[in-house]
Amino acid sequence: MFVDAISTMNKPLNIWIIEDEELLRDSLEQLISSTEGLQLGVSAGSMEEALQSLVVSHAPDVILSDIGLPGMSGIEGLTEIKKQWPDVEIIMLTVYEDDERVLNAIKAGASGYLLKRTPAPKILESIHEVVDGGAPITSSIARKVLRIMSQAPSEALNPLTKRETEILRLLVEGHTHESISKRLFISRFTVGTHVKNIYKKLQVTNRSTAVAKAFQQGLV
Repeated sequence: MFVDAISTMNKPLNIWIIEDEELLRDSLEQLISSTEGLQLGVSAGSMEEALQSLVVSHAPDVILSDIGLPGMSGIEGLTEIKKQWPDVEIIMLTVYEDDERVLNAIKAGASGYLLKRTPAPKILESIHEVVDGGAPITSSIARKVLRIMSQAPSEALNPLTKRETEILRLLVEGHTHESISKRLFISRFTVGTHVKNIYKKLQVTNRSTAVAKAFQQGLV
Protein backbone atom coordinates (compact mmCIF):
# COMPACT_ATOMS: atom_id res chain seq x y z
CA MET A 1 0.00 0.00 0.00
CA PHE A 2 2.82 2.41 0.95
CA VAL A 3 4.71 1.56 -2.25
CA ASP A 4 1.57 2.23 -4.31
CA ALA A 5 1.16 5.63 -2.65
CA ILE A 6 4.76 6.58 -3.52
CA SER A 7 4.23 5.39 -7.11
CA THR A 8 1.15 7.60 -7.45
CA MET A 9 2.99 10.61 -6.04
CA ASN A 10 5.85 10.16 -8.53
CA LYS A 11 3.58 9.58 -11.50
CA PRO A 12 3.88 12.36 -14.11
CA LEU A 13 0.83 14.50 -14.80
CA ASN A 14 -1.04 13.42 -17.91
CA ILE A 15 -1.57 16.53 -20.07
CA TRP A 16 -3.86 16.82 -23.09
CA ILE A 17 -3.67 19.56 -25.71
CA ILE A 18 -6.62 20.60 -27.89
CA GLU A 19 -5.53 23.32 -30.31
CA ASP A 20 -6.20 23.82 -34.03
CA GLU A 21 -3.30 26.20 -34.68
CA GLU A 22 -0.53 23.83 -35.68
CA LEU A 23 2.41 26.05 -34.68
CA LEU A 24 1.00 26.68 -31.21
CA ARG A 25 0.07 23.02 -30.79
CA ASP A 26 3.60 21.94 -31.74
CA SER A 27 5.03 24.49 -29.31
CA LEU A 28 2.83 23.22 -26.48
CA GLU A 29 3.72 19.62 -27.31
CA GLN A 30 7.42 20.41 -27.05
CA LEU A 31 6.87 22.31 -23.81
CA ILE A 32 5.00 19.45 -22.15
CA SER A 33 7.26 16.69 -23.51
CA SER A 34 10.44 18.44 -22.36
CA THR A 35 9.22 19.24 -18.84
CA GLU A 36 10.01 16.84 -16.04
CA GLY A 37 6.91 15.65 -14.20
CA LEU A 38 4.62 16.14 -17.18
CA GLN A 39 3.56 13.60 -19.79
CA LEU A 40 1.87 14.38 -23.11
CA GLY A 41 -1.21 12.20 -23.43
CA VAL A 42 -3.36 13.35 -26.37
CA SER A 43 -2.72 16.22 -28.76
CA ALA A 44 -5.69 17.01 -31.00
CA GLY A 45 -6.53 19.64 -33.58
CA SER A 46 -10.25 19.65 -32.83
CA MET A 47 -12.63 18.92 -29.97
CA GLU A 48 -14.25 16.13 -31.99
CA GLU A 49 -10.87 14.40 -32.33
CA ALA A 50 -10.20 14.79 -28.61
CA LEU A 51 -13.61 13.41 -27.63
CA GLN A 52 -12.91 10.27 -29.65
CA SER A 53 -9.94 9.67 -27.37
CA LEU A 54 -12.09 9.77 -24.23
CA VAL A 55 -12.98 6.09 -24.47
CA VAL A 56 -9.54 4.75 -25.41
CA SER A 57 -7.10 6.88 -23.41
CA HIS A 58 -6.26 7.28 -19.74
CA ALA A 59 -8.03 10.17 -18.05
CA PRO A 60 -5.97 13.37 -18.24
CA ASP A 61 -5.00 15.36 -15.18
CA VAL A 62 -5.06 18.68 -17.03
CA ILE A 63 -6.34 19.71 -20.47
CA LEU A 64 -5.08 22.80 -22.29
CA SER A 65 -7.87 23.67 -24.72
CA ASP A 66 -8.38 26.41 -27.27
CA ILE A 67 -11.74 28.12 -26.86
CA GLY A 68 -12.25 29.06 -30.53
CA LEU A 69 -11.97 25.66 -32.20
CA PRO A 70 -13.45 24.82 -35.61
CA GLY A 71 -16.62 22.75 -35.35
CA MET A 72 -17.41 22.10 -31.69
CA SER A 73 -16.12 25.00 -29.59
CA GLY A 74 -13.90 24.62 -26.58
CA ILE A 75 -16.75 25.54 -24.26
CA GLU A 76 -19.12 22.97 -25.82
CA GLY A 77 -16.40 20.34 -25.61
CA LEU A 78 -15.60 21.27 -22.03
CA THR A 79 -19.18 20.44 -21.06
CA GLU A 80 -18.93 17.02 -22.75
CA ILE A 81 -15.58 16.22 -21.14
CA LYS A 82 -16.89 17.15 -17.69
CA LYS A 83 -19.76 14.69 -18.11
CA GLN A 84 -17.27 11.81 -18.29
CA TRP A 85 -14.47 13.20 -16.17
CA PRO A 86 -15.95 15.77 -13.75
CA ASP A 87 -12.67 16.10 -11.84
CA VAL A 88 -10.41 16.87 -14.80
CA GLU A 89 -8.81 20.32 -14.71
CA ILE A 90 -9.29 22.32 -17.92
CA ILE A 91 -7.39 25.49 -18.73
CA MET A 92 -8.82 27.47 -21.63
CA LEU A 93 -6.31 29.12 -23.98
CA THR A 94 -7.65 31.98 -26.04
CA VAL A 95 -7.03 35.21 -27.90
CA TYR A 96 -10.40 36.48 -26.68
CA GLU A 97 -11.01 38.59 -23.58
CA ASP A 98 -14.70 39.35 -24.11
CA ASP A 99 -17.09 39.01 -21.19
CA GLU A 100 -19.41 36.40 -22.70
CA ARG A 101 -16.70 33.86 -23.47
CA VAL A 102 -15.08 34.33 -20.07
CA LEU A 103 -18.37 33.88 -18.24
CA ASN A 104 -19.48 30.90 -20.34
CA ALA A 105 -16.15 29.13 -19.88
CA ILE A 106 -16.30 29.55 -16.11
CA LYS A 107 -19.93 28.42 -15.97
CA ALA A 108 -19.03 25.33 -18.01
CA GLY A 109 -16.40 24.39 -15.45
CA ALA A 110 -13.10 25.77 -16.73
CA SER A 111 -10.36 25.63 -14.11
CA GLY A 112 -8.40 28.52 -15.61
CA TYR A 113 -8.45 31.03 -18.45
CA LEU A 114 -5.18 32.14 -20.10
CA LEU A 115 -4.38 34.21 -23.15
CA LYS A 116 -2.45 32.37 -25.85
CA ARG A 117 0.39 34.85 -25.56
CA THR A 118 1.00 33.67 -22.00
CA PRO A 119 4.73 32.82 -21.61
CA ALA A 120 5.69 29.14 -21.39
CA PRO A 121 6.86 29.32 -17.73
CA LYS A 122 3.47 30.77 -16.72
CA ILE A 123 1.64 27.97 -18.56
CA LEU A 124 3.70 25.38 -16.67
CA GLU A 125 3.05 27.22 -13.41
CA SER A 126 -0.68 27.27 -14.20
CA ILE A 127 -0.75 23.51 -14.79
CA HIS A 128 0.65 22.85 -11.34
CA GLU A 129 -1.56 25.55 -9.86
CA VAL A 130 -4.82 23.91 -11.01
CA VAL A 131 -3.65 20.53 -9.76
CA ASP A 132 -3.02 22.20 -6.39
CA GLY A 133 -6.54 23.59 -6.34
CA GLY A 134 -5.87 27.01 -7.86
CA ALA A 135 -7.59 28.76 -10.74
CA PRO A 136 -5.05 30.59 -12.92
CA ILE A 137 -6.50 33.54 -14.83
CA THR A 138 -4.62 36.11 -16.89
CA SER A 139 -4.68 39.38 -14.93
CA SER A 140 -6.53 41.35 -17.63
CA ILE A 141 -9.24 38.68 -17.70
CA ALA A 142 -9.40 38.58 -13.89
CA ARG A 143 -10.24 42.28 -13.93
CA LYS A 144 -13.08 41.59 -16.36
CA VAL A 145 -14.34 38.82 -14.09
CA LEU A 146 -14.43 41.18 -11.11
CA ARG A 147 -16.19 43.86 -13.16
CA ILE A 148 -18.83 41.37 -14.32
CA MET A 149 -19.36 40.27 -10.74
CA SER A 150 -19.74 43.83 -9.51
CA GLN A 151 -22.46 44.44 -12.10
CA ALA A 152 -24.30 41.15 -11.59
CA PRO A 153 -27.76 41.53 -10.03
CA SER A 154 -28.30 39.66 -6.81
CA GLU A 155 -30.80 36.85 -7.28
CA ALA A 156 -30.78 35.56 -3.73
CA LEU A 157 -29.79 36.52 -0.21
CA ASN A 158 -26.13 35.76 0.40
CA PRO A 159 -26.00 32.65 2.63
CA LEU A 160 -22.28 33.15 3.28
CA THR A 161 -20.63 34.84 6.23
CA LYS A 162 -18.42 37.90 5.69
CA ARG A 163 -15.27 35.73 5.92
CA GLU A 164 -16.69 33.10 3.55
CA THR A 165 -17.61 35.79 1.04
CA GLU A 166 -14.08 37.18 1.31
CA ILE A 167 -12.60 33.74 0.64
CA LEU A 168 -15.00 33.11 -2.25
CA ARG A 169 -13.84 36.35 -3.87
CA LEU A 170 -10.22 35.24 -3.53
CA LEU A 171 -11.10 31.85 -5.06
CA VAL A 172 -12.70 33.68 -7.99
CA GLU A 173 -9.50 35.71 -8.42
CA GLY A 174 -7.55 32.45 -8.75
CA HIS A 175 -5.83 32.26 -5.36
CA THR A 176 -4.79 28.85 -3.99
CA HIS A 177 -5.61 27.77 -0.45
CA GLU A 178 -2.01 28.53 0.51
CA SER A 179 -2.04 32.06 -0.90
CA ILE A 180 -5.40 32.74 0.78
CA SER A 181 -4.01 31.60 4.15
CA LYS A 182 -1.05 33.96 3.77
CA ARG A 183 -3.20 36.85 2.61
CA LEU A 184 -5.73 36.51 5.44
CA PHE A 185 -3.20 35.36 8.10
CA ILE A 186 -5.07 32.13 8.80
CA SER A 187 -4.00 28.49 8.50
CA ARG A 188 -4.54 26.37 5.38
CA PHE A 189 -6.71 24.10 7.54
CA THR A 190 -8.95 27.06 8.40
CA VAL A 191 -9.14 28.03 4.72
CA GLY A 192 -10.10 24.45 3.82
CA THR A 193 -12.83 24.48 6.47
CA HIS A 194 -14.26 27.73 5.13
CA VAL A 195 -14.15 26.41 1.56
CA LYS A 196 -16.02 23.25 2.60
CA ASN A 197 -18.67 25.40 4.26
CA ILE A 198 -18.93 27.57 1.13
CA TYR A 199 -19.45 24.50 -1.05
CA LYS A 200 -22.05 23.13 1.36
CA LYS A 201 -24.03 26.39 1.52
CA LEU A 202 -23.91 26.89 -2.26
CA GLN A 203 -24.70 23.20 -2.86
CA VAL A 204 -21.67 22.70 -5.11
CA THR A 205 -18.74 20.28 -5.05
CA ASN A 206 -15.86 22.17 -6.66
CA ARG A 207 -14.33 25.58 -7.26
CA SER A 208 -15.58 26.07 -10.83
CA THR A 209 -19.23 25.54 -9.94
CA ALA A 210 -18.82 27.75 -6.86
CA VAL A 211 -17.44 30.51 -9.08
CA ALA A 212 -20.29 30.03 -11.56
CA LYS A 213 -22.83 30.34 -8.74
CA ALA A 214 -21.08 33.45 -7.46
CA PHE A 215 -21.62 34.98 -10.90
CA GLN A 216 -25.22 33.86 -11.23
CA GLN A 217 -26.30 35.07 -7.80
CA GLY A 218 -24.03 38.10 -7.41
CA LEU A 219 -22.58 36.79 -4.17
CA VAL A 220 -19.26 38.65 -4.32
